[in-house]
Amino acid sequence: MTQTWSTLDAARPAQFGYWRELICAAFLALTPESDLRDGFDGTVTQWPLGALSLARIDSQRQRVRRTEQDIARVPRTGYYANLQLRGTSEMRQDGRATVLRPGDLAVVDTGEPFAFDFGDDFRQLSFFVPGPLLAAQLPGRVRTATRIGTAGGIGAAVRHALQALPSLPPESAARLAVHTCGMLAVALDSPAPAVGRGGRRSHALAVADIEEHLTDDDLSPAATARRLGVSVRALHGLFAGRERSYAATVRRLRLEQALRDLQDPARGRLRVIDIAADAGFADVTSFHRAFRREYGRTPAQVRTTALGERPGHPR
Repeated sequence: MTQTWSTLDAARPAQFGYWRELICAAFLALTPESDLRDGFDGTVTQWPLGALSLARIDSQRQRVRRTEQDIARVPRTGYYANLQLRGTSEMRQDGRATVLRPGDLAVVDTGEPFAFDFGDDFRQLSFFVPGPLLAAQLPGRVRTATRIGTAGGIGAAVRHALQALPSLPPESAARLAVHTCGMLAVALDSPAPAVGRGGRRSHALAVADIEEHLTDDDLSPAATARRLGVSVRALHGLFAGRERSYAATVRRLRLEQALRDLQDPARGRLRVIDIAADAGFADVTSFHRAFRREYGRTPAQVRTTALGERPGHPR
């Protein structure tokens, strides 16, 4: 049964103290610290998945440690795979450190000390896997506090599965969770794809990342380059000599999404401004100009032709 904990259930002066108890109940013995003591906003929603579990954490800035004392007090053998959805975090364990930004994934071992630093408001999905279940699928030591790329390949499959789990019926979610553990093991055992040498495969990975994050507010060359593990200069090099630059590729893909939506009867009641925003355009005027330049017609004309709209339908 899904369970939700929230600091809104406590009075403002007691909210961070309640948060300490809350995350220990939802996860395991931890030591959180924050400078926000006069009110603290935090919510955890947890989905049990048989021997596994998934939690979504929405919270404010803090530092969370799993100390030797925490481990001795409440030992628990297993791993947490954390998928960053909003904000950033730094994960440290066993002398390694990695920074997670939206879309990034990394694992920690609950049997060893670790630390998370969240510099601002954040959202994460945290997937718990019992130690023996994950270790049995890996030939060597689990690679903790190391970023797993999720722009393509098996990393993308893990990310999609984790994001799908909350929407599934409990029995289906539990079955998918076991398969997700197997995919996670493959991702941990796989070298990161080489994308810095150009070629069709590298360009295809870059385009796939753009498609995956097409409606992100922060989609940019820097964000795509970071997810692919290359420099911004190298990323632009992947588009050199091709039909479209990085920016032109983003614009074309967003226009294609808007075109599909305008021709979709299921979206016929949406205003054009809403379709533009859903496709990632922040300014409707520039959207209209780009759309007409690309397709030779206005968005309203395309919708009228596709759906046979009558006057009074949304524009």
